[in-house]
Amino acid sequence: MRLNDNLKYKYLRFFGVLCIIFGVLSGYDAFQLISNPAATVVINGVERSDAEAKLMSFFLPVIFIAVGVVLNLVTRNDVANIRRAENTLWSIFRK
Repeated sequence: MRLNDNLKYKYLRFFGVLCIIFGVLSGYDAFQLISNPAATVVINGVERSDAEAKLMSFFLPVIFIAVGVVLNLVTRNDVANIRRAENTLWSIFRK
């Protein structure tokens, strides 16, 4: 099943919004963890309270927010250009 460009554009925007929402919600907890000096993070069964361990828990939400922003910056023309490039690439293998 192939999605048309408009539907693919809407799907990318929706997935981008979901990534941003997930990143903000999980980032809020990670930010509270960083700001609390008594909080601990368990990494590989080891309980740590240093700043590096707390920052590691903050990286995943930041990555989700960045991916969501990039997906929301994609335009309809970008989706159409990717479709044309995909058709050109796969035309080599068609008879």
